[in-house]
Amino acid sequence: MSRKARATLILVGACIACVLLAARLVVRHLEALNAARQLAMEGHPTVEQMLQLLQYSDTIILNNTLTQFEFSKNPAGRERAVDLLNHSDRYVSYTASLYLGAIGDQRSIPYLIRGLDHPAWRSRPRVLNYLKRLTLEDFGESKDAWIQWWNTQNVGAKFDFKQS
Repeated sequence: MSRKARATLILVGACIACVLLAARLVVRHLEALNAARQLAMEGHPTVEQMLQLLQYSDTIILNNTLTQFEFSKNPAGRERAVDLLNHSDRYVSYTASLYLGAIGDQRSIPYLIRGLDHPAWRSRPRVLNYLKRLTLEDFGESKDAWIQWWNTQNVGAKFDFKQS
C-alpha cells in the first residue's frame, strides 16, 4: 500500500472516530435533556433540581419548572424568573410572570397585564388574582383599564403590552 493510500486511510479513520464521538455526545445530551424534561413534567424535583432546570433553554422544561415554582410559592427561582420575563417565547414569559405574581414580586405586574389576553385562558383567574393582590385594584379582565392604571402609576415608563 502506498504512503498516500495509508495517509488517506488514517485520515478517514480519524474522521469516522470524530463522527462517532460527536454522535455519542449528542446521544448523551439528548438523554440528559429527556431526563430533565421528564423530571420537570412528571417528577417531584427538589428546589435545587428546579434551579438547575431553570438553566435549560428548552421551553418545555422552563414552563413546567416555572409552574412548579408558582404552585410551591418558593422564592428561590425569583431572579432567574425575572430574566425570563423577557424570553422570546411568550409562554415562558407568561409562566415567569405567573410565578413572580404568586410570590408577590411587583416586577410581574406589567407582564401579568400583558397576559390578560394570552392564549392560555385557563390561567386567567390566577392572573387576575395576582394583579388584585399586588395592586389592591380590581379592573376585572379589562386589559385597557389595567393598562390605563399602570400608565398613571408609572408616568413616563415604556412597556409594550401587546402579545408578541
